[in-house]
Amino acid sequence: MMKTRTAAGVVTVFAGLALLASCDETPTPSPAKPVTVAPLPQPAAIVAVPGTRPAATFTSKPRILGPLGPAIVVLPAQIAEPQIRVCLISLGEHDGPVSIPRNKYRGSVQSVRLATGRYVAVNTLPLDTYLTGVLAKELYGDWKPEAFRAQAIASRTFALFQMCTDGKSKPWDVNDNDTSQVYGGISGEKPVARAAVAATRGQVLTAFFQGREGIFCARYSACIGGASQDPFDAWGDATVSPLAAHLTGNVDDNCDKYTWDRDFFVSSADLTRCIQNWGEQNDVPALAHLRKIQSVSIAQKNPATHRPTELLLADTAGSSVLIRAEEFRLALKYDPLNRAAKPYSSNFEIRPENDGFLMYNGHGFGHGIGLSQWGAENLATRGYSHAQILAYFYPGAQVRDLW
Repeated sequence: MMKTRTAAGVVTVFAGLALLASCDETPTPSPAKPVTVAPLPQPAAIVAVPGTRPAATFTSKPRILGPLGPAIVVLPAQIAEPQIRVCLISLGEHDGPVSIPRNKYRGSVQSVRLATGRYVAVNTLPLDTYLTGVLAKELYGDWKPEAFRAQAIASRTFALFQMCTDGKSKPWDVNDNDTSQVYGGISGEKPVARAAVAATRGQVLTAFFQGREGIFCARYSACIGGASQDPFDAWGDATVSPLAAHLTGNVDDNCDKYTWDRDFFVSSADLTRCIQNWGEQNDVPALAHLRKIQSVSIAQKNPATHRPTELLLADTAGSSVLIRAEEFRLALKYDPLNRAAKPYSSNFEIRPENDGFLMYNGHGFGHGIGLSQWGAENLATRGYSHAQILAYFYPGAQVRDLW
């Protein structure tokens, strides 16, 4: 059975358990350069910018991103390989039960009826088998085996964490797209992925939190751009030391998004629409009721990395509201009219320009939490083992054999 989540951010799963970041572009790598290994400062408390500031509009995780996650999940020392349930979001919703050819997915596929009355397909299969359909969708097929092995352990940990948390309240554990991990079924499998899963079978990442050891949400993204992001800064999730914001040097400058190849302009009208929609979707009236936004400034940065964590929005009616920098990026990404600029990450500078705002001097691609996939490939190319790659991006984490 599973205990309820405690205030300490720990979920404990007892013996007898029966458990049921992608880079989607193809940038041309830069010429190889020596990797500058940046010092990893101790996590520092987030400090407020001096001066008068409005009350923060956020007190918890944005609703559409799901409930707050615990810091760790404590598992027995050994478990049987679990079965994971994958919602095949990419196949869409249907008016009636879904029929999927058996040769498309390993394991079994069932139709699940939603509260709306429509149906989706859910693929149930062993966790390591699932991973063989994930890795070559998350990494390029010609990348180094050690990068694939590092990704396999991170992906296994992430999936198992989702199964123990979000999966307990839904008829599936993960989606098949980049809201979880990209999964292609049998068509997504490649020899390098199968080899990486086999070589790391049952291995997960663990961290210590308040004296206890457990798996954590081992997120990853395409390119960190020199500075990782803490999940608490991003959207309020509990964090552990391996995920604390830290400098990563030029480890992933083989990606052309390390330093952005372009700036992004968003008109005041488009930004206002996106922020209002984000506020409505997440039940934040201060955002939903903003008038035309006339000012955007960086209100706070992480003291360890100087990556923006909060932006201050001001409208024509004189209202001022704070929003997390990562939520600002997501609000643009999920523009209901799909017209607004979509910056690669939330690590940028911003200034007013032509009745709008220019996001410039940007770095990275994705949320920037945990492992950098381009960085993993860069380190693997230079002879780092998968264990060294994981230690670089999840400092202090341990690799454990769980099955």
